[in-house]
Amino acid sequence: MTQRDAIVYLVDDDESVLHSQLELLTAAGISVESFSSAEAFLKSLTTRSAGCVVTDLKMSGMSGLELQRKLIAINSPLPLIVVSGHANVPTTVELMENGAITLLQKPYDAHEFLDAVQRGLDQFVENRQRSTELNSIRERMASLSEGEMSVLRLMIAGRPNKVISTELEISMRTVDRRRSIVLEKMQVDSAPELARLVTLIETAPAS
Repeated sequence: MTQRDAIVYLVDDDESVLHSQLELLTAAGISVESFSSAEAFLKSLTTRSAGCVVTDLKMSGMSGLELQRKLIAINSPLPLIVVSGHANVPTTVELMENGAITLLQKPYDAHEFLDAVQRGLDQFVENRQRSTELNSIRERMASLSEGEMSVLRLMIAGRPNKVISTELEISMRTVDRRRSIVLEKMQVDSAPELARLVTLIETAPAS
């Protein structure tokens, strides 16, 4: 997944604003889709949607804040940029705490707008790469047998082979064999690298 495959989804009930944003992004060589309401955008959303969202805060129907809540509820990977002329402090705080890239205050200039969009697209690519890595790690872990997982847990806890042998009541030869299999299946060369992968999985947000 690269930025060339990404789309900026514009959501605003003001046609003149949509036109202005579309011109800016098109001139910058960025693919765009525009929607006159958050409801219309959500109806078009699929698991293949890639890029970021630029939404006005105050719209007839669903607001930009409500749209953010909906995107979070469906675990959407699309970063959100919010535009507003009159955001209050509580709303701004909620938007940012929920992961908005930024809240652009009207009037904003073209450079500020394009910079925010670029950060949104960068964030999407990073999110997608991280998701791909996590899925790969999970698949590798799922390939381990119960016995291999037991050895893995003791390996990342820093237990030497002799202790692993005693705790699991298996021979040293079996410990050596399982260690080798674990490292091979997990595609790492050492216990510290293995611990890093397990930590990534254990600290990742629920998908």
